[in-house]
Amino acid sequence: MNFVFLLIAIFGLILTALILLKKDVNKLPQQFLAFFYFIFSLYNLQTYIITDGLLTQFRWFYFWPLLPYSIITVPIYFYFKSVMDDKFIWKWQYLLLFVPFIISLIDIVIVFSKPASYYNQIVENAINFPSKRFSAQYGLLSLNEHYSLRHLWQIIYLLSLIPWLRKFLKINPNDKLKVILNRWLLLFYSALILMAFITLFFGIERMLGLNTFNISATSLYRLQIILLLVLLLISIAPLYFPSILYGFPKNQLLISSSISNDTNVRERIYGLDNKELQKSLTRIEQQGAFLKPGFNLKACAELLHVPPYHTAYFFYQTKGISFTTYRNNIRVEKAKQLIDSGFLESNDLYTLVSACGFSSKSDFEKTFERLTTTSYHVYKLG
Repeated sequence: MNFVFLLIAIFGLILTALILLKKDVNKLPQQFLAFFYFIFSLYNLQTYIITDGLLTQFRWFYFWPLLPYSIITVPIYFYFKSVMDDKFIWKWQYLLLFVPFIISLIDIVIVFSKPASYYNQIVENAINFPSKRFSAQYGLLSLNEHYSLRHLWQIIYLLSLIPWLRKFLKINPNDKLKVILNRWLLLFYSALILMAFITLFFGIERMLGLNTFNISATSLYRLQIILLLVLLLISIAPLYFPSILYGFPKNQLLISSSISNDTNVRERIYGLDNKELQKSLTRIEQQGAFLKPGFNLKACAELLHVPPYHTAYFFYQTKGISFTTYRNNIRVEKAKQLIDSGFLESNDLYTLVSACGFSSKSDFEKTFERLTTTSYHVYKLG
């Protein structure tokens, strides 16, 4: 079962890289999310090293991760807030989020201010008695107390998000893009809070004594399995919601009609950088991509480096029409230019159809008539 921790760590590191490397549309939440997955990966990697008896080869990897572990609540909380508020503004109250980190920093200073034998003894005990490593006294707190404190902090701040989360979920509940966002946030939130409750339970159990709550060995084992499955779920869930690898659109701006006429606000709707996308779109048009057969929304999205559904919203936002209509307008205009320039004097209709990117003669004729309100044959004669 130990290999699962390694698998989770690998998934987490891959997600960290993907989230940071993708050209997202809402960068700040993605950075918080990537920071969380990095810490999450460290935790599972260290757990694998310890439980698989590899600590003798990686003694240096034992103590320092205490600092990033103690700050795990910070990226989680800031991630949800930046997604739901559509911005991030620092408040002095956020300093309370760093209480576990400050205590951990003090304890690290205390440990390393002592003779090297003190740290070596802590590591030796972890190597020889992995299950008892949590009882090690660092300075102000034992490892188990650090463990319990950071998960208690996680529960407190996750619960404090409930009013904002409930309000956010009610915004544009029928919007397809928002539905995906809501599902991801609910799944991620539920998994995180379940993880925090289970791990805090184990921490309290160790703190108060073995089997304080009179739970059978079978039930404890099942709880451990549930925790492992939750950790695995957190590590692979983004694969089911690939849009989070690009960033989230800013949906809540749509609910306010009072700001809908503000140009700057409109440009930020759904979190898309419309000016940059427009530059890219112009370049794509100049390269003739819209005139290539089979050029669809997905192909356009790949060239713009944003997800297809974000691309679709971009066209509705800035052009007021769908991608398909926009593409067909370009193709029909090209057809009109070619006809006017005498293209058909030396080429047949099928060559014209192909040159404009249409899949068939009938598709061309129907689209031409729909967009120009006149048939191709009439236009050719006129």
